[in-house]
Amino acid sequence: MCGIVGVAGRDAAKKVIDSLKILEYRGYDSAGIAVMLNGRMEVRKAAGTIENLISRYPEVLEMGGELGIGHTRWATHGRVSDSNAHPILDCSGRIAVVHNGTIDNYMEIREKLSIKHEFRTETDTEVIAHLIEEMLSSGMGRLEAFISAVSELRGEYAVACMFEGVNELYLARNKIPLVIGVGEGENYCASDVIALLGLTNKFIYVDDGEFARVSSRSVDVWRLEGEKLVPVEKRINLVDWSPSMASKGKYEHFMLKEIFEQEDVVRRILAESRRYIEGTISMLNDTMRRGGRILFLAAGTSYHASMVGKYLLNSLLEYPSEVSIASEFTRWNLGSLDGDDLVIAVSQSGETADVLMAVKSARKKGARILSFVNVPGSTLSRESDGVFFFSAGPEIGVAATKTYVAELVSFLMTFTELGKRIGARVDHVTEVLPRLPSLVASCLESSNRIARDLSEAIKRENSIFFMGRGINYPTALEGALKMKEISYIHAEGFPAGEYKHGPLALISEGTYSIVIGSNDPEIRDLLLSNVNELRARGSRVISVETGDHLPSDIRIKVAEDGIPEEFLPVVFVIPLQLLAYYTAVALGRNPDKPRNLAKSVTVK
Repeated sequence: MCGIVGVAGRDAAKKVIDSLKILEYRGYDSAGIAVMLNGRMEVRKAAGTIENLISRYPEVLEMGGELGIGHTRWATHGRVSDSNAHPILDCSGRIAVVHNGTIDNYMEIREKLSIKHEFRTETDTEVIAHLIEEMLSSGMGRLEAFISAVSELRGEYAVACMFEGVNELYLARNKIPLVIGVGEGENYCASDVIALLGLTNKFIYVDDGEFARVSSRSVDVWRLEGEKLVPVEKRINLVDWSPSMASKGKYEHFMLKEIFEQEDVVRRILAESRRYIEGTISMLNDTMRRGGRILFLAAGTSYHASMVGKYLLNSLLEYPSEVSIASEFTRWNLGSLDGDDLVIAVSQSGETADVLMAVKSARKKGARILSFVNVPGSTLSRESDGVFFFSAGPEIGVAATKTYVAELVSFLMTFTELGKRIGARVDHVTEVLPRLPSLVASCLESSNRIARDLSEAIKRENSIFFMGRGINYPTALEGALKMKEISYIHAEGFPAGEYKHGPLALISEGTYSIVIGSNDPEIRDLLLSNVNELRARGSRVISVETGDHLPSDIRIKVAEDGIPEEFLPVVFVIPLQLLAYYTAVALGRNPDKPRNLAKSVTVK
């Protein structure tokens, strides 16, 4: 995970720090910066957040500098400590390296180098700095030494390096995101475009196996072909996100801001994302005509959205589909894929390591890739045959909220449009779809206060259980995930029909059970039986529904009674997001920075 920033230009230190603050969702175990000041390299680093770094070394905001690199860490190798914070230095202190990823052969390299080099950290990253130092000592130039050192690495990495006395950044990428920002009289690098939105909207996406040298005046990119270094012509991409999208505005936390942005996100998808419809439904329709398999591929929250996507495909288009967790995909699903099949890869960042690995495996079997992704220029979008950008804008909070709703609405819009064209029965959805932004706004208004009040009771619990049926089984899973990842309260989601097959043993007097309702009469009758079983055992039942249908102790009513079942995952998840948020805040947790987690899981 981790975050990398580099600046080649004026006032480098402050720009690195400001960009790192935006990028901190990628990790906040420790932070550090290396800056070139009149040809000398100054390094400051500390365990903890970036604010902790600034508090300990307030001069970092005033250092200026003509070149700088910075890092915010999510620990993989080595404990969280000042010494393991990046930048990592060589023996001489004249080479500084920041790194995102994991080096698989670092122990082998470390053993070889330890005869001549002193290792001062527990990180895998340190071998990079010493390898470069070793190459320089053999007579190589800086670029040759950097490329030769990186070429010895096995694993996944984005690396940025600087040499004392030289105002140039040296970059390399393999399976870990890295972008170059192009400015006026200065240039930049980062793990994510979001970090650089306050500096530029022009970006070059570094691809796997590429190396770059960045100065204030130039950007050069190469790749190795055999032993020959070959220049690569790169296109400059414009990103239309604004810097204000990466600020909290009037909200205390990014998560709350992003929950309340969902009305605008839904409206923007319905208005602007239609440009991606034609290519998307063409790929779907072609697959269905061939009788090919459709397989959703995702991780985390996007996996829950994909489960809803499966229900929508089956109910609206009467076409079967499958859903696979990306990390398990190659083990169980790969064998039967062929050229008639379509993989729908779903990802907020487009950089999730497990998703990318599975997509590459599916492509080798001949399957086509259709991605639903939020970030333009992301690796997943470039690895796909077709892309639906769902335009949620930057999401900084680690717990996905608006991108989950964006994925659901993108599926609704796409499958409904295809249904219209093939004569499927989708009128009940097309009639309501234009009103979805106002329905979301109504949910936010009606559930905000009750979620905040309810959090005061929920915060005292050790375990909370969520259950749903049909299209809202994934909603139960998502509600539980949000609660556990930011409040640290144990929470589990179950299919309501499975409660009697084990989970009911966990229900005791006073246990909170959150039941996700339904507007399908058959499902509602089944839920009614489940609720009665829970209450008979002393559970306090919270129902989320559109009317007064379930005998609950606390009822959260949202949207309009009787709206089609296909819309319920969108409106029912909102109070669950708010409940998780307010519970975390009531417990004194920072919902934007849950412990041990980071936004983009870019390592396997």
